[in-house]
Order: sequence, then C-alpha cells, then structure tokens
Amino acid sequence: MTANEPVLPASRQPVPLAPEVQAELDKRPRSARQIEQDITARTERLAANIDELTARLSPSRLVKDGTAGIRARITTPEGSPRLEVVGAVAGAVLVLGVLMWRARRR
Repeated sequence: MTANEPVLPASRQPVPLAPEVQAELDKRPRSARQIEQDITARTERLAANIDELTARLSPSRLVKDGTAGIRARITTPEGSPRLEVVGAVAGAVLVLGVLMWRARRR
C-alpha cells in the first residue's frame, strides 16, 4: 500500500474467502457467462440489502419504533401507566403549580 491510498474502515475491507472456497475457484476456470451470472447475482443481493436498509431506516419506521419504545418504558405489559411515571408527572405538575403561584404573588 502506498502513502497516497486511503485506508478503508474495517466495515469496507474485503472479506477473504474461505480457503476451501478459494481452492475450488482456483481449480476450475470460469467462463464469461459464469462471471456475468455471478455479477448479476451479487447485484441482486446488494439491491435487496439496500432495499432492506432503506425500509429499516425510513422516517416513519423510526418514529414508529421510537414511539413503541417510549410506550414500553412508561406502561406496564398490561397497558396501564407505571406508578413511577405517574408519580413523576404528578411531581412535575405540583412543582409547576407552585412556581406559577409564586410568580403571580410577586
């Protein structure tokens, strides 16, 4: 590697083939048609992976997953609110009420 070549992150480094797979590939020559079929198959796999990533990272899905996560944290498995969440909200409302009452008295 020369000094001018960029260093790729680990996720972009080529994955070496298993020794038995490499040995099998070295034994038999491939025709142009086989190479084209391999390229087509890899292109289709890449397209499928990109489609899956696009679906996973869509804004609507991220919002839906985030909402489900928050809902799971503030409710019990039966669907009722958790006692500590109710207490925290009640405490916040009480503090806000006291602050507003003091602001009006001044």
